Amino acid sequence: MKVKSGLTVLILLAMVSALFGACAQEAAPTAEAPKGEVVIGLLDDYSGPFAGQCILYRDGVEDCIRYINEEKGGIQGYPLKVIIVDYKMDASLAISGWNRLKNDGATIVIGSVASAATILHELTDRDHIPLLTGAGTFDRLFPKEPNFYFGTTLYGPGMYESMCRIIERDWAEKGETRSPKIGFDAPSIGTYPKLITKIAKMVTEKRGWEHIVTYTSLAPVDVTTQVLQMKQFGADYMHSQTTESGTVLWLKELDRQDFHPVFFGSNFLTSEEVWRSVGPLAAGTMGPQFHAAWTDTDLPMVSLLHELNAKWHPWETWEHRGYYTRGFAEFLVVAEATERAIKKVGYENLDGDAMKEAMETIRDFDPGIGIGYTWTPTDHTGMPGNRWYEWTEEGLVVPVGDWYIYDPLPEEQRTQAWWMAD
Repeated sequence: MKVKSGLTVLILLAMVSALFGACAQEAAPTAEAPKGEVVIGLLDDYSGPFAGQCILYRDGVEDCIRYINEEKGGIQGYPLKVIIVDYKMDASLAISGWNRLKNDGATIVIGSVASAATILHELTDRDHIPLLTGAGTFDRLFPKEPNFYFGTTLYGPGMYESMCRIIERDWAEKGETRSPKIGFDAPSIGTYPKLITKIAKMVTEKRGWEHIVTYTSLAPVDVTTQVLQMKQFGADYMHSQTTESGTVLWLKELDRQDFHPVFFGSNFLTSEEVWRSVGPLAAGTMGPQFHAAWTDTDLPMVSLLHELNAKWHPWETWEHRGYYTRGFAEFLVVAEATERAIKKVGYENLDGDAMKEAMETIRDFDPGIGIGYTWTPTDHTGMPGNRWYEWTEEGLVVPVGDWYIYDPLPEEQRTQAWWMAD
């Protein structure tokens, strides 16, 4: 009897223990399961002719992702992960890099000059993964049928028109009575020669100005002949659409030949590498930007970047400019589209199709630079204008006027075929 009573007590104790254990388990807080990551692909040229700008662009994107993850808790609570691929301006590496990003689950691929690998224009539609980059063909930017290619800058007559507005003002201030002579230098690659030759004719002939067009490779070793052509023509102003190394070569050769037209360059001209290479020779030269500069501290995003750099990169002083701010700005817009996509379809259904649809809802979205991005189903240009910046004697780039907003292109001009026609 005693044995039976003892057994009963043990059973009761076990039941009570199990009951309290269950209650304790219910009362104990459970850690929330970590949310999945949103994978972003970054495909650019980090060791070829565009490395200078692409590295700065990458740094801006990475800092923006860090800012969103650390300061904002991700997007809708989902952390961002970036996978970086260097395609070295090589088509085969662009293909293998794209396939890697696709296999790793990238919902969008971005890059400063990714569009230079034209094969990516086909792959983005094939795989239904948006490609966001700085330039492209007019057919891509103004799709007649849905495509997955998105631009952030429209290199076209608008940029050259804005340059001519500056020339008009400067020429009037100098009190000149004759018409100015304008020189254009185009990269001797792909469609650039024909495109820039046509635009140069359009923007000068309507003003009654004379012009000349020369051609330079992306990575020139000598521009003596081109400078001689400009000098013999007597160019008062010139624009060179070349890389950082090409810009440096032009400035040095112009100085060597003691020929000093007002020099306009591509956005590469405002890179820190140009100043490091030629210093005061860059003073007075101007380059366009499609975002804010490091010196635009009155703009909310640039003010934020100064705060973040003081905390994350205190050793940096004036180096971060141009493409760094562009990378940060463009990814803020990508983040906005990502958030819209997640809200609409849910994280589990987030894919390239959802990203494309979300990006086509972006209307005049300003990431804090004083101008907004817009994408629609029939217009993938993104940025509607540009701003010109000038190098000072102190080695800073400062804005020349405000944003210049491009006039919309006529419908017939929204194809590559129109621009390539004679």
